[in-house]
Amino acid sequence: SMPSGSGCAGEVARFLAVMDNDLATGHTTKGVHERVSAEIAQARSTCQAGQDGAAISQINATKTRFGYR
Repeated sequence: SMPSGSGCAGEVARFLAVMDNDLATGHTTKGVHERVSAEIAQARSTCQAGQDGAAISQINATKTRFGYR
């Protein structure tokens, strides 16, 4: 099941869950997972700083860059 939550915290948690699942099932490589996870961590920091819109934009940009859109 996917993590629940709203706003940027929910978006961050769900995308990280997708990436973790893709690594576990062999749909992505460890290197890609590490790069995406680093970008997700940046979005999490932005989210924790109270910048919901900016964090969601970061997540969306990462999804696009790595073919998750």
